[in-house]
Amino acid sequence: MKVTILGCGGAGGVPLIGGDWGACDPNEPKNRRLRASILVEADGSRILVDTSPDLRQQLLNAGISNIDAILYTHHHADHVHGIDDLRTINRISRQVIDAYGSAHCLGSIGKRFDYVFTPPPIEGGKPVFFKPCLDAHEVRPSEPFTAAKVEVLPFTQDHGFMETLGFRFGEFAYSTDLVNLNQAAFKALDGIKVWVVGCLGDQPHPTHAHLDKVLGWIDQVKPAQAILTHMTGSLDYQNLSARLPIGVVPAYDGMVIDI
Repeated sequence: MKVTILGCGGAGGVPLIGGDWGACDPNEPKNRRLRASILVEADGSRILVDTSPDLRQQLLNAGISNIDAILYTHHHADHVHGIDDLRTINRISRQVIDAYGSAHCLGSIGKRFDYVFTPPPIEGGKPVFFKPCLDAHEVRPSEPFTAAKVEVLPFTQDHGFMETLGFRFGEFAYSTDLVNLNQAAFKALDGIKVWVVGCLGDQPHPTHAHLDKVLGWIDQVKPAQAILTHMTGSLDYQNLSARLPIGVVPAYDGMVIDI
């Protein structure tokens, strides 16, 4: 299995519009962060987790032109609003793309982008992809499902005023946009080797976990490697790297993890 970090930034990315780098050194390329998303490649399939507003640039950077399935962690704009860029993927593959998420998430996407879940028109016996075309599949926490031949275990995460989904793929798990985890989530994470987990900054936040809390989770889960993502400009790559314990590293855009 290969996992690519397509983006590891918070909702505004780094730098923010206006050139605000926060505490990040603008001369460090690993501080330039697109919005959070990953690509999982396993069993000959490519699975995209979230369609960030930076999706076009992320797929260009990674050299990706084919996606077999999409998993959605939740419906917030920084995880969904690149959805129109999928039209090009539809056109290249000549296929509707399977999309997986909670009922609430898929319902919210369907309200904002009602055209994505309707079938493409047929002309001359062939589909015409003038818009992105997805086939929605509801998933439920703790109930495994198969996406593009890959088994996935979803689990619930507390995002303060709503729930998000984390996903486990074999010995790898991905958690973003969370402030607390329940026992069912820790059970789902038991035995993983690599965990990509959201860490917004150093200070406590009502909807996102901060560094001390995330390090406590890592001590409990005990993955061989933990990788921090969804970071704001308050976390400089080199400064953060120097402060982290062995086995814990910051993510950076384009990072590739072989599992």
